[in-house]
Formats: sequence, structure tokens, C-alpha cells
Amino acid sequence: MIVASSLAVTLPKHVMAEASAPSLVISQLKLTSSNGQFVTLYNTGQTALDMSKYQLEYFNHYDLSKATSSKLISLSGIVPPHGYYMINDGTLLLCYQLTIDSATLGLSTTAGLLQLLSLNQSNPGNPANLGLQDYVSWSKTAAAGVTTLPSNTNVFLQRQPMDVNNSLAISAAGSGSWQTVQPDPANTCKLISGSGITIQTGMNQLLSASEPPATILSLNSEESSATASSASLPAADIGLMAPKLTELLPNPNGTGNDATNEFVELYNPNAVSFDLSGFGLQVGTNSVHNYSFPSGTSLPPHSFTAFYSSTTGLSLANSGGQVKLLDPFGNSISSSEIYSIAKDGQAWALANGKWYWTTKLTPSTANIINQPISTKKSSTKITSSKSKTSTKPQANKKSKTNSSSYVGGQDDEASSTPIHPGALALVATTALLYGAYEYRTDLANRIFQLRRYFAARRANRAQT
Repeated sequence: MIVASSLAVTLPKHVMAEASAPSLVISQLKLTSSNGQFVTLYNTGQTALDMSKYQLEYFNHYDLSKATSSKLISLSGIVPPHGYYMINDGTLLLCYQLTIDSATLGLSTTAGLLQLLSLNQSNPGNPANLGLQDYVSWSKTAAAGVTTLPSNTNVFLQRQPMDVNNSLAISAAGSGSWQTVQPDPANTCKLISGSGITIQTGMNQLLSASEPPATILSLNSEESSATASSASLPAADIGLMAPKLTELLPNPNGTGNDATNEFVELYNPNAVSFDLSGFGLQVGTNSVHNYSFPSGTSLPPHSFTAFYSSTTGLSLANSGGQVKLLDPFGNSISSSEIYSIAKDGQAWALANGKWYWTTKLTPSTANIINQPISTKKSSTKITSSKSKTSTKPQANKKSKTNSSSYVGGQDDEASSTPIHPGALALVATTALLYGAYEYRTDLANRIFQLRRYFAARRANRAQT
């Protein structure tokens, strides 16, 4: 066990120390393990906490005079009484009784300081004051008043002590101790210390990686604290992976009826049945509608199950929407991608981590993606094909009948056709008549001259 004494650091001037027994404390810290980093917080009180009123402030050294960077991390969501909240930047599967918020942490694996701050306001409109709830500092090498990081990169830090109710009991900010822990290979929902002793945590821990990956949970801001505190997870589901939304049919075609034939499909990735008692479906984006699964509803192991609108009473919008699977606490544990205009008779289906429209409907079976061929694209190809086949024979024909190396088009072929003799005679006659009309005066004078010439010759003959 690694014991951390009081921090020998000076806190920022804008942080004011709070009274003992903080309502929110740091429970776990993961820095050197694989698959990302996380920070787990614990609600020690009897009321739900609005996480938007809390912040994490990180420095890249436990001695602020040596720190060269800092980061402020905003939080969101609601944590029920004695509930746990994880800020995670990895792709971990969980035993999943946690509220999860995703953030890029970037915590130093050499040295650092992490503070948990609360925002307080005396009166509406007044400035907010920051109060210190809890803190932890660490170093790769031993230092006075600082937690030493473990050399084993497969472990992380767990806060102690626990009270009789198996809950984290911290009397003041920074108090308590830290020990190295890791998931028990025989039961990944339990933790064991570095000495191999199983420890109590009050929460479920990490699951080993498997497919399909779990979706990060986020608590609905509209969920009331009363609902969150009264909800419970079915005992049979503890330690199981969350089901996945895999297929939607928003717009049935043919004889399909929106009120009865629309469906939402879930996949159970576990080797045992998953109890859906208390879970629910939520459809819509701007305006949402919910359905709660009746007690006793379950998903068979490694199976797909379709739930039709005739049973759920849910209507999927044709103009666009989304579906979410909610756990009993109101957390979204799986969601479809938002779709736009619903294709007539096509399903919105998940395949290899992406959502596609498919003409192949597969309710309660594995998805098959079969996307329709674009009509516009195919017609273009057909037109092009026709154009090629219509011009090629003409070129061949021309090359056979014409000794020239040039192969002409239709205009060249038309010009090579001989003109009818009657048409030539008509053109010639018209030209002669037009010339006679234009030069009629000249012709008249010429005729007059010829007449005088012939008259003079006749007169000369008569005299001789």
C-alpha cells in the first residue's frame, strides 16, 4: 500500500479551502496503465450532484513553481447519491455502473497535481467562487508528501479507506491513502491489491476487451435526482457488456404500416441472457419519446432481437431522427447515428462501426448491407454505351466504301450523294431567265444592231 501524506505544495490563490468531508472526492487515478487514462470521482452525499458545477484543474508538476502547463476540465451530467463518475479518454469496457464523461486528459506520467474544484455563488448575478473539494499529487520518483507512481504499468491507484457500507470515506480534501490495484483475472469486476488481496470498492470495475465495444455512457441532464436515486440495475446484468443498437426501420414500404411494422433491433454481445427490466428506448432528436421495457424482458445470448412499433408504440420520424438505448438510470448506453430522410422500405443498419441505408431488412438476424444502385449513374452509362454502338458501325461502313483515309461523319456521307439531273436543269433554266431579265436592255440593243447590220447587207446586195 502506498500512503500519501499531506501535500507540500502551495495551492493557487483563486482556490479557497472548504470545510472537511467534501461532497465529491477523487476515488481512482489511472496514469501509467495501457488503453488511456481516467479519473474516477465519488459522490459522498445523500443527494444527486450536478457535475456542471464542478471542474478539474491539472498541473504538469506537483510543485507549482516547476509546473510549465495547466489545464481546466469542465464536467457535465448528474451523479446520484453514492454514485461514481469517470472522466475517461480511453476505449475501456466497464462493468458499467458508472456515469462516464469523455475528455482528453493528457496527464503527465512523471509528476503532476490534480485538483477537484466546486463553483459556488452567493446570490444570482454575483461572481462564482471556486472551492477546493479534493486533490491528489504524484511523482515517478519518491518525494515528500506526494504519491509515488507504481512501476507496473498494468495497475492504477485506488483511494482508501472504505467505511462499513463499502463507500469511500474521506474526512477532508487530500486525506486518506492510495494503493496500487488491478482487475482480478478471475473476476474483472473485482480489484486486487499489489499483494494479491481482493479489496472492497463499492463499485464495479473494468471488463476485459471484447467485441462489440461499449458505448461511453452519459447521464441525461433532464433526469431528476429522485429517478436516479430510485433506479437500480438488474442483478443479473452486473459485469455484463451493454447491448448495442444495430438496426432501425423508420419507413416501411408496400403493405408496411408505420404504426405496426417499424422496428428497433438490439444485439446482446454476452454469452448469457441480458435482463432489460427497467431499460428503455428513446426516439427523436428535438422532440423525444420513450418506451420502458416491462419487467422480465430479456435478450438471449449472442443474439439480435427486433422490437416492433406494434409493441413499443414508438414512431420513427421519416424526416430524420435517432434512437438511443437507456439504462435504468437514464444513461444512454448505445445510440444510432442520426439519419436524415428515411429511405422508403430501407433499414438504417450498423456494420463495422458505421451506419448505412440497406435494402435488405434483417430483423432479429445479422445485418446485411445492400445499397441500391444509383438510377442516374446507370442511365448515363447506358446512354454512353448506346452512343458508342451507334457511331461505330457508321465509321466501319465509311471506311469500306471510301478509299480515302479520312472517315467522315453523317454530313460527309450525305454530301457524296449525286444530284438529280432534273434539279440541275431547273437550276440552269432559272439562272438563264434571271440573266436575261437583268441584261434585257443590253440584249435589246444588241438585237437592234444585228437587225440594222443584216438590213444594210441586204441593201448592198440589191445595188450590185
